[in-house]
Amino acid sequence: MKKQLLLLSFFLASMIFACSPKKKEVVTKSSYRFELQDQFKSFPLPADVGQLEPYFMLLGEEYFALYDYKTKQILTYFIPENKLVNTIQLETEGPNGVGKNIAGIFADNPREFFLTTGNNQLIKIDSSGQIIHKVQFNAEELQEQGVSLFSNIFIRTQKEFYFAAFPLTFEWTSLSPEELTTTPNLLRYDSLKNSFTPISHFPEEFVGTNLNKTIFPLLSVGPTGQPIINLNFRNIYYQQDEKIHSSFAGLSSFPEDPPTSRLPNMFEDMNEIMKMINHTDSYTDVYFLDAQDLIVRVGKHEDIPDNTLETDAFLASKWGLVFLDSEFNKVGELDLEPDRFYGRYIFADQEGIWVSADHPENPEIQEDFLRFQLIEVIN
Repeated sequence: MKKQLLLLSFFLASMIFACSPKKKEVVTKSSYRFELQDQFKSFPLPADVGQLEPYFMLLGEEYFALYDYKTKQILTYFIPENKLVNTIQLETEGPNGVGKNIAGIFADNPREFFLTTGNNQLIKIDSSGQIIHKVQFNAEELQEQGVSLFSNIFIRTQKEFYFAAFPLTFEWTSLSPEELTTTPNLLRYDSLKNSFTPISHFPEEFVGTNLNKTIFPLLSVGPTGQPIINLNFRNIYYQQDEKIHSSFAGLSSFPEDPPTSRLPNMFEDMNEIMKMINHTDSYTDVYFLDAQDLIVRVGKHEDIPDNTLETDAFLASKWGLVFLDSEFNKVGELDLEPDRFYGRYIFADQEGIWVSADHPENPEIQEDFLRFQLIEVIN
């Protein structure tokens, strides 16, 4: 759901002024191999849009889109022809005005986009930017239950909307582990009743006994349209048959349990909070790649800058990819060469899987293009 980790950092800043454990043996069911090839695809990029700033969205097999928060543009690309085929310039005022504070965006096809705003509105627009529908959320009942709606993290699956949720008490270290496990992290939105229903809660195996860690739930859509909950943990969670299931989806180079702060309470130090949210080992995205019938989970390795507050000016050096089949079995992983890739931009076609090669330290980077390198899938 968005420049997600960076946006959550800004939200935090506005709200408040070591050994790795032994790994468990996990059987990887696989006859797959994933190999980088010296083959590239390039897509044109407008001069006023930065390469690594927009939020990336897959729109089925043939399209992807970027949303640039700075210029408020939605760029849609047609993969088979390496073309930029549509640009929507969002209006802030007037009959099609969406306001100045876009919190989140979701799309799964190039014909319609869904936006959320900082004042809890959900807006549907078409490919020309015309507003089709607008609704104001009612989050009062959630607040009375001690639950905060994360309206910037949402998905649509089979005509239903799901939103991430969080404790209303933002300093979550003030809660007990037992209190956190009774807090919803996934809500289903009923547009007719304008109400929310809890679907999933923070799992005990993730919560553990130490809350000095990142607990934000990120969301994505699975192979059959089911919601996937992506916590910073070795397992991912998904809804199927009205139940929440978990499946191992960890990088072998990551610790088994989430990184925890060295401080008794990480909220005592803003730099420590920013480090824990943005710069430790973390799982950032999950995508279902229709063309290869695979799920990919993106991992960002720990890389701590001198100034942890300057999140926009820093990109982690090293990224890793975990691959699962459509039944959520891990089938492989790939560690990407440092200072060469940006793991959050990724798509697939019949040739294989393509990952962004636009790291700022990559000497082959080109300002006017998005550049992707091929990962061959051998099965």
